[in-house]
Amino acid sequence: MTFEIQFNEDSGVTIMGRITARNGSGAATGEDGEGNWLQQADISSITLAVFDLEAPTTTYAEETLVVGDTILDTPVSTNVIWTKDSVGYNFIHDLAASNFPTGGSIVRAEYKVTLAGGNVVFGVYEGPVCGINTS
Repeated sequence: MTFEIQFNEDSGVTIMGRITARNGSGAATGEDGEGNWLQQADISSITLAVFDLEAPTTTYAEETLVVGDTILDTPVSTNVIWTKDSVGYNFIHDLAASNFPTGGSIVRAEYKVTLAGGNVVFGVYEGPVCGINTS
């Protein structure tokens, strides 16, 4: 699934989401079709790649993330940065401003999540980079 997002030139952004599976070790999210929350023990690795889709050979970032820094074993539903719904999120990661150097481009951030059992799921965030005149 691709999540549409808007980025700002030369600005960092916090990415959040729900990572779930039918056999996740957390409780059910309560949303039909989502399954159970995945927890840190369910995930063996998370990698990130950030691409400029306007210049296909340009990659801004390729890195392996620390599972414990990005996956919350206890989902968060009530804070000032999550406003989507009351269910909440268990994935959070800050993308650096260096990933958005040029206004007018389209950037795609792909998170590859490898589960402990070997299955792979992707979280893809994509959208335009809005130019900032004072940047």
